[in-house]
Amino acid sequence: MAEGREKERAVFAFVLTGLGALLAQIILLRELMVVFSGNELSTGVMLSAWLLWTALGSAALGVFSDRIKGKFSFFAMVQLILAILLPASLLLARYLRPLLGIPVGEIASLPQMVMGIFFLLIPFCLFSGFLFALGCSLLGEILGKEARSVGVVYVYEALGAGIGGLAFSYLLIHFLNPWQVCLLTAALLALSSFLLGRTLRPMAILWICLLLGTLIFYGGELDLISKGWGWRGYKVIASEDTIYGNITVITDGPQVSFFENGVWNFTYPDLLTAEEAVHFALLEHAGPREVLLVGGGVSDLVGECLKHPSIRHLDYVELDPQLIKTGRVYLPPEATSPLDDPRIQIIYTDGRRFIQRGERGYDVIILHLPDPTTAQLNRCYTQEFFAEVKEILHKGGIFYLSVSSSENVIGHTLAQFLSSIYWTMKEVFPEVVVLPGPVARFLGTGSEGILISDPGTLVQRARLRGLQLKYVREYYILFNLSPERVHYLRSILERGKGAGINKDLHPICYFYDIVLWSAQYTPLLKKWFVRMLGLRIEWVLCLLAIITLVLLWRGRRSSSAPLLWAVSVTGFSEIALEVILILAFQIIYGYLYYKIGVIITAYMIGLALGGWMITALLRDIRRPLRFLLMVQAGVPLYALGVLLFILGLHQGVFPTSFSRLMELIFPFLTLVAGFLGGVHFPLANKIYLGEREEIGRIGGLINGVDLLGSAAGALVISVILLPILGIEKGIYLIIALNLSAILVLGMNILWGRERVRVD
Repeated sequence: MAEGREKERAVFAFVLTGLGALLAQIILLRELMVVFSGNELSTGVMLSAWLLWTALGSAALGVFSDRIKGKFSFFAMVQLILAILLPASLLLARYLRPLLGIPVGEIASLPQMVMGIFFLLIPFCLFSGFLFALGCSLLGEILGKEARSVGVVYVYEALGAGIGGLAFSYLLIHFLNPWQVCLLTAALLALSSFLLGRTLRPMAILWICLLLGTLIFYGGELDLISKGWGWRGYKVIASEDTIYGNITVITDGPQVSFFENGVWNFTYPDLLTAEEAVHFALLEHAGPREVLLVGGGVSDLVGECLKHPSIRHLDYVELDPQLIKTGRVYLPPEATSPLDDPRIQIIYTDGRRFIQRGERGYDVIILHLPDPTTAQLNRCYTQEFFAEVKEILHKGGIFYLSVSSSENVIGHTLAQFLSSIYWTMKEVFPEVVVLPGPVARFLGTGSEGILISDPGTLVQRARLRGLQLKYVREYYILFNLSPERVHYLRSILERGKGAGINKDLHPICYFYDIVLWSAQYTPLLKKWFVRMLGLRIEWVLCLLAIITLVLLWRGRRSSSAPLLWAVSVTGFSEIALEVILILAFQIIYGYLYYKIGVIITAYMIGLALGGWMITALLRDIRRPLRFLLMVQAGVPLYALGVLLFILGLHQGVFPTSFSRLMELIFPFLTLVAGFLGGVHFPLANKIYLGEREEIGRIGGLINGVDLLGSAAGALVISVILLPILGIEKGIYLIIALNLSAILVLGMNILWGRERVRVD
């Protein structure tokens, strides 16, 4: 009876540990996306850091788990420490930018990002990883040193993670801000500590009361104050967390600036930017009547467009309705009153998806988005997107976009970035003109002889339309578009033909932006990235072949190395495919911030289901190595299925009426990845453990190897392979890795090693 109660207390603690770890991961992941300007690299870096430190906590600290006396009290103490570390980690994340010396409005360098994220996650992840090994040892004592103890802990932690993810995605995100979710999560961890450790109950009660009191009375106020730490020198007057991201409004004297996910959106008043953003495009057209504006309308771009008397209708597309609502509150009436003009229709949806639907044709389409610093933004600078734009342009219609440039001298890195956009547009539009200046203005049209680069013609059109402009006027246009400047920029772009075509599934322009970004801070890193451009998948496969031969040689003496290789490969594959699905979702749908919790949660539910199934069958499996080989063979088949699904979705194989259904398949696919991992882990642990009784140490070791492989997958795939090789070749590499693991495991079966001999 007492043993049953002990098991129930332990299981409840495992569930709350998994729930707390998953909620902490989602909270900090979303927070770091804002800190590092919405860059998906931060997602890959954070997942890598999270898995690395959790692996070290599980494998290194797990060595001591079997020697600890009073495991219940020790487990409760570590949970209480996590309850304290989580709010501290969130507050530190919000102070990271000033701590790293990143000025307001600037994008952090990659070394700053890596250093900040890895430093931030050390305490929480080390203790979280240690809890897994300690939990395996604790449950092993209760169940009598059974190998399935590891699988049970694995299942219940994954179950808790699934519950936490579902609660966040469908409940908490709609009613609580991140700080309040953090406090609630910490209170649940403290509650588990209270139920598990008798000696810690007074401390746990005190911490629970403090957390809940802060949550109820000061949650909103402290959330806004702590968010202001990252904007030193400015006053944060609003910070809204929506399903699509974070909107922050800051003031600096008379100016008000809006940021989305940490990326500058617009400043008001900023008449120079507003005039440049629309008038060059509209003056290029002889008489624009139907106009589409993607982004930026709330910053007075709509008002500038309406100065052209020929305009009869303007569609303004904005993804997040909260941006306009916040603008109406914090901007003066004259800034937002043009949005109420009867000629204006505001459409709340993703700009690319609106263009794909092709419900209307346009004379001019203006893309007013930040540079392609993220995968979400890059999807609006690709060959596929430009082709979709061309389909809805009227005959003689014009498409316009602008990106950061240099007014006088353009270096090699910037030239590659601009050339990639130029030649990508040339793949679609018969005529492309680029106008020089502090920003490079790209114009494309479906017919030749439409675009003009003669500044005199633009000046004449502005006069005829009676435009009263302060900046985009005669002296400004004639100076910036002088023949010398136009020729200089054109010659650079023409020489950069080999820069590469930017595509949805091979986002090379995104990589060029990373190189350009790195060059501003760390020239050595820039050189390394430039060299990586020459990376070929054949080289990676040759290295993999050498590793496989070494493992085959080692496998003749011991099965431990091949088994650990299979565990690490599975960990690498699971997280790499999860990152690929996350980025593919971002590329195709464009609102990852909303769905990332659902996608991660589905993965954890898959882990729980797979672990539960195999743990129930462990005692009856007589040839575990053969069973493991079958599971391993399922991973490359699954990877191939993911590739076919992404390619089919991207190429429009599925009917558009199935769009919502296709969105649901992404979480389902991550659930399958989790299921395979959930089956693989307890099985590999049973094989490696054999007749040994060091459940905590072995469970921690296998978990550590699995997480180390996952950490490598998150970092390598997101930072290097996907931008350079693309999604398709990235999946081919995952398939090759698993074929290597299948080969070394298969040879061990042929050599008659159904049990592992540990060196």
